Amino acid sequence: MIDIEKIAKEDARSIKEISDLAKQFIVELNGEQAQLQVEEVVPTKESWQVTVSYFHKYTSPNQLQRTLGLKGYREYKKIMIDRKTKHVVGISNWSPERREAA
Repeated sequence: MIDIEKIAKEDARSIKEISDLAKQFIVELNGEQAQLQVEEVVPTKESWQVTVSYFHKYTSPNQLQRTLGLKGYREYKKIMIDRKTKHVVGISNWSPERREAA
């Protein structure tokens, strides 16, 4: 008999492990980031694609940003992690506006 609960727990552990690897990679690359979070994890045949985001503070806000009280924006990165080796094999910028339609 198939133990669905066991499979779900194993999948959750795998996703958590991959999510932690992606966040660790961002911290090693850019240092600690405010509000670092995993947005989505998508398995492919050869890799995991993990989208993470964090708050990026404006270093010198323009007049409009100051007037509106904008402090920064969310930065999105898509990280590709090899399924076998669990090494990061790629990183790219990602934007919610360019997201593929489901």
